[in-house]
Amino acid sequence: MSTSILLIESDAQHAQAVAEALADPWSGWRVDVVTSLASAREHLARDRPDIVLAAQRTVDGSAFDLLRLLSGIPVMIIVRMGAETHAAQAMRYGFDDFAVQDPALEYLLSLPAQIDSVLERSSSARARLAAEAKLARQHRLLQAISLAQAMFIASSGPRAAFEALLKELMELTQSEFGIVGQVQRAADGHPYLRVHAMTDISWDAESKALYDLHAEEGMVFDNMHSLVGAALVSGEPVLSNDAGHDARSAGTPRGHPPLRTYLGLPIHAAGELVAMVGLANRSEGYSPADVEFLQPLLNTVGQLEMARRAELARRAVEAELERTSALLADKTRALEGTLASVSQGITNVDVDGRIRVYNRRYLELLDLPEALLASQPKVEDVVRFQTERGDFGTEFQLIESAARGYVAAEYSSHGGKLTMPDAYVRRTRTGRYIEVRTRRLEPGGRVRTFTDVTDYLSTLEALRLSESRWRSLTQLSSDGYWEQDAEFRFVRLDGNPYREVGVPEDMHYGRTRWELPNTVVSEAQWREHRRQLEAHEVFHDFEMQRFAEDGRPVWVSISGEPIFDGEGRLTGYRGVARDITERKLAEAEIQRLAFYDELTGLPNRRLLMDRLELAANTCAREGSHGALLFLDLDNFKGVNDTMGHDWGDQLLVQVGGRISASVRATDSVARLGGDEFVVVVQSLDTDVQAAAAEAEAVAQKVLAALNQPYVVQGSEVHSTPSIGIALFRDVQLPVQELLKRADLAMYQAKAQGRNTLCFFDPAMQAAASARSALEGDLRQGIVRSEFLMHYQPVVDQAGQVLGAEALVRWKHPQRGMVSPGDFIPLAEQTGLILPLGRQVLAMACGQLARWAAAPQTAHWSVAVNVSAQEFRQADFVQEVLGVLGACGADPRRLKLELTESLLLHDVEDSILKMQALRAHGVGFSLDDFGTGYSSLSYLKRLPLDQLKIDQSFVRDVLTDPNDATIACTIITLAHSLGLDVVAEGVETEGQHAFLLRNGCQRFQGYLFGRPGPAELL
Repeated sequence: MSTSILLIESDAQHAQAVAEALADPWSGWRVDVVTSLASAREHLARDRPDIVLAAQRTVDGSAFDLLRLLSGIPVMIIVRMGAETHAAQAMRYGFDDFAVQDPALEYLLSLPAQIDSVLERSSSARARLAAEAKLARQHRLLQAISLAQAMFIASSGPRAAFEALLKELMELTQSEFGIVGQVQRAADGHPYLRVHAMTDISWDAESKALYDLHAEEGMVFDNMHSLVGAALVSGEPVLSNDAGHDARSAGTPRGHPPLRTYLGLPIHAAGELVAMVGLANRSEGYSPADVEFLQPLLNTVGQLEMARRAELARRAVEAELERTSALLADKTRALEGTLASVSQGITNVDVDGRIRVYNRRYLELLDLPEALLASQPKVEDVVRFQTERGDFGTEFQLIESAARGYVAAEYSSHGGKLTMPDAYVRRTRTGRYIEVRTRRLEPGGRVRTFTDVTDYLSTLEALRLSESRWRSLTQLSSDGYWEQDAEFRFVRLDGNPYREVGVPEDMHYGRTRWELPNTVVSEAQWREHRRQLEAHEVFHDFEMQRFAEDGRPVWVSISGEPIFDGEGRLTGYRGVARDITERKLAEAEIQRLAFYDELTGLPNRRLLMDRLELAANTCAREGSHGALLFLDLDNFKGVNDTMGHDWGDQLLVQVGGRISASVRATDSVARLGGDEFVVVVQSLDTDVQAAAAEAEAVAQKVLAALNQPYVVQGSEVHSTPSIGIALFRDVQLPVQELLKRADLAMYQAKAQGRNTLCFFDPAMQAAASARSALEGDLRQGIVRSEFLMHYQPVVDQAGQVLGAEALVRWKHPQRGMVSPGDFIPLAEQTGLILPLGRQVLAMACGQLARWAAAPQTAHWSVAVNVSAQEFRQADFVQEVLGVLGACGADPRRLKLELTESLLLHDVEDSILKMQALRAHGVGFSLDDFGTGYSSLSYLKRLPLDQLKIDQSFVRDVLTDPNDATIACTIITLAHSLGLDVVAEGVETEGQHAFLLRNGCQRFQGYLFGRPGPAELL
């Protein structure tokens, strides 16, 4: 028989390892894996496994949270190495076994044996319970049979005696009376009936009244036309009937004379008429002689029945009395045992004030002699004995003040004049505390209990003192104490750290921390904090910024730990909160002094180094360029010397402000000292020439801003800068070397006449010249149609060609084949991409028309890349349709490949253009998917047909888990949106197999063919 195992594990790798270790075909085990407690609840609702394996923690809680749902199901907990204490706690709470997960997962070798052991123990327990239940059922069945036998035995005697009397009567009188029910034959051969029990008795109202009249005497007289008795005679129902019918219609056996009257004795069971035994006469009725002869005998039968009933009643009464006496004795013994074992002293006082019942504990607590209570004294006598012995003190001061008057009145035998307190506390001479509680009884009397509450009161006092000390400490401390319920809502605050700074305490109650108003916490911090709470983790130093009622900022550092009940369920959180406002302000001031220039407020050299290093790392990661601008004011020394340092300082402040206003918010402006300023510009173009042009534009903007006149103390001052520029792309050069290069370029700018800018690398001029020459050749190449098309095949899962992607190539007369990476960016920067794109589309559509003419290629499609500038042209739709019409190509075989960044510019306009072309059959593919920043909400609105996985993800799909996950996610997303998906850059069989296994069915890459002329496809 198959064994089902439910595994609850959020770690997919571990879950797979456990499933593979257990799901052995020879064992017949089935392993179902769920990743959360919510999924486990759904699984348990529809299927009941033989055993459950639960990880210590899942994404939505602890294994303890699910324990109460597993009634009757064996469960094991899996804890990580080092957390064995959790395993011990789990065994105490009801887990059947545990396993310790080691890093190498060697514990999986012994896990099947552990599961077998748990299942065997569970099976044995169930078998034992089933056997006990079976024995109990058999015992109850024997009791029921015994009771039934007793009833039948008790009712069989009178019937046998009555039948004997009837038989004797028949022999003495030689009458034709018979016993109804059983077919027999008389000596003369005439048949008659004998009955042991007539059932299904029914009669008319007159006969029923007659029965009710004579039933108490034990006799019934009736005519056979109304009394009907069913019996079995040779397998046929026999009915007593009226004499007007023949023997067969009367229901009697063939040849039997009809019956006229019936004289019977009713038999009852449990108060119900169940049978009737009697005599039947076939004559017209009884004669006076018959009645005179039968009457004494019938009286004797009635007396016998009445005697039997009286004897049975007497025996029943005696049995009930005996049972009641035994039960009363058992209850008395149980009550005495209970009273002797309870920890409270108990007395029962009757309406006259006498103590009728007491227990041993009462004597022990009050130190009373048993001889005093043996005579059932009055309460006043006992109180007098205690008072004279000094149990209450000289002035009853050992009695609680509210009850002193009543006890004193009991001493003076006037207790009835005062209201009896329901409860009070008194102290004994030995220092113990006794709680006395009184409850009145109806119609009089009372029960009084005496409980030693010394330990309880001591605990209460200790708690009171502890709470008082706690509250004093929290009021004096700068830390505040807080508690939250299981939904993380505040339920208690002590020593509120916000109170001193004007944040009301009552705004917290009933709210979670993230529901509090006027908080400044990032979404990432909130997510991490809520994750810790939902995972029931301890957290430390969670910092929140709040605002007081007057708008002042307040910072608080919070630490907390979870609270669990005895069954391991989370009941809330508790922790402390500390006001760290002064520390934060001090840190901010220290940071300002350490990293910012005191005069201008700009970053100083120290902070500049950090930002420059960060910018270099960012550029290296993005593949972009950055620029370092080094500025020095021309003739600043003259302003300081002629007008004073105050004028110079004010000039420097204005220079810093103008530079900051001239650059982007993402750029950094710093003052190195004196009149030297530095600007760090990042995220420039990946192409070095384009990056240099962008850096030059920034420098020109700064140069123009600083050339404007300054107003210092009401006077106009002029100052110009010299700017040196150094480009960087990665972290290969130290930041000090970058500063040195920019500084050298700045001095070169001064040497060239000042108020100008200069790049560090003179070779950039040559690169700019080369770029200009390439632009001229590109213009001529478009005019001369020097561009040609290469095609890279796109195949299905079977390797069959579905079409190709069109890739433009430039065959220059002197340069030879020019890489697209060299001329495509230049074409986009110069706007030449528009005429070039028209040529590419025309050549691709012409090839599509030629393929359509051949049967083996008629189903092929072609994909053409569209640049952002082309797509944004107002007449783009008309341009595409015009090229298709001119070439005679089928629009349904054309796919336009768009990039994510292209669609972000104007989403609504993009959708309209795509819908217009799609109405003619043109398809759309989203190229390099996953490398841009498109929104999924826009993605579902775009009329796309296909997504293309960028080759950067495909390249490392077998070695990088992140790339593998991204690729699988894109495939799943495409399928969920009803889109085809094509993987670009597939170069190995391993990549192809992985993608095919995960749902990708279209491929493009060197594994299936390199780009080449159409004839080579």
